[in-house]
Amino acid sequence: MDSEQTTNAFLALKDSADGLIKRRNQRLLINNKKEQRNFTRAEASAYLAINSKTLDKYVSKTNIDPRRHDDAVWSVNLEEIYLIRDQLPEELRKEAKFVRSEHQKVQVVVIQNQKGGVGKTVSAATIASGIATEFPQEYRVGLIDMDGQSTLSMYYATEAIQQGCLSVGDLMMENFELDQGETLQSAISDAFLPTTIPNLRILPASQYDRALEGWFHEQVFNKALSSPYTLLDNIIQAVESEFDIIIVDTPPSLGYSTYNAYYAASSVIFPLSVTQNDIDATCSYFSYIPKIWSLLLNEGHSGYDFMKILLTNHRDSATTTELMNQLTQYFEQRIYSKEFKHSEAIRQSSSLLSTVFDMSKSEYPKAKSSFQNAQQNAFEVTSQIMRDIHFVWSQQQRENQ
Repeated sequence: MDSEQTTNAFLALKDSADGLIKRRNQRLLINNKKEQRNFTRAEASAYLAINSKTLDKYVSKTNIDPRRHDDAVWSVNLEEIYLIRDQLPEELRKEAKFVRSEHQKVQVVVIQNQKGGVGKTVSAATIASGIATEFPQEYRVGLIDMDGQSTLSMYYATEAIQQGCLSVGDLMMENFELDQGETLQSAISDAFLPTTIPNLRILPASQYDRALEGWFHEQVFNKALSSPYTLLDNIIQAVESEFDIIIVDTPPSLGYSTYNAYYAASSVIFPLSVTQNDIDATCSYFSYIPKIWSLLLNEGHSGYDFMKILLTNHRDSATTTELMNQLTQYFEQRIYSKEFKHSEAIRQSSSLLSTVFDMSKSEYPKAKSSFQNAQQNAFEVTSQIMRDIHFVWSQQQRENQ
């Protein structure tokens, strides 16, 4: 092909891709509009850890009609579950609602690996939704999608582009104008969109955020940015009082977007699939990481509260066991003991742009036992992350007493 034919070929690729994306988005909006997680009476009792008689008593206090549906089946959604829990006396709640003290800093946990295909996005979505739904403290959770592919945004903000919502790239590039009377802080706050989980909000990415790296290079070249690594941190500082925990998904690359995520982070989790290729690539990345940290240190980063490796897509086999033995030998103190296991339920949930915490067992369309096992595994993974966060918060409290 000559240059003109090559240009036409690329334009044809763009047109085909735009058409497929448009069709995909339309199908998601029309056929798969995401609904809140729903609970049967038995599931609601188990979730709230109360018996069915007590459940009925406090449902009536909320004026919720669980049999209002066309088929008259008993069902309440997640938002209603929270309303019911608000009615419970202290002795019936598993835990009181969490109120972060001034000494407990918002935890910004970045999910990063330069190696693609290790489960960053599924891990970020599952961890965030798990923290938001499975802990009665009702932590206020934020999700930030730093990947221009915007896969994470498709989980919780499919309509963001169609509705003209601001993306993380828009905020970083200041690609917006404030309305009359609107402040920058309120604009940033409004950009964190509500999701189908009441205490989870997301700052989405858009396909146009792919231009972010080029914009950074241009700004740095023109000396228009005094500090190119701190833009995401500035955004988070504007809304830090609105969240307890923020999970940041990152692109599988080491550009300005990833450096911004690293700089804003208080902790880092490296997802790693247990295959020889992924281990080799990740070890090469770890060999380079001191150079990354040197740049962040020079920029004034104060250090991370914890750094851990989270194993993903784990399959039981002799080969996996051998690789696990090697990893444990060299990274024992850094590897979480619980890993995300390979699961058909995880794969099926992802195809529905959901995590195993976005639905109940009764809503899952396939084998219920597979779903229950996947949900339990994901809860165990999320719990160990929460233990690290609680430890950090406890230390911060003690240091300021």
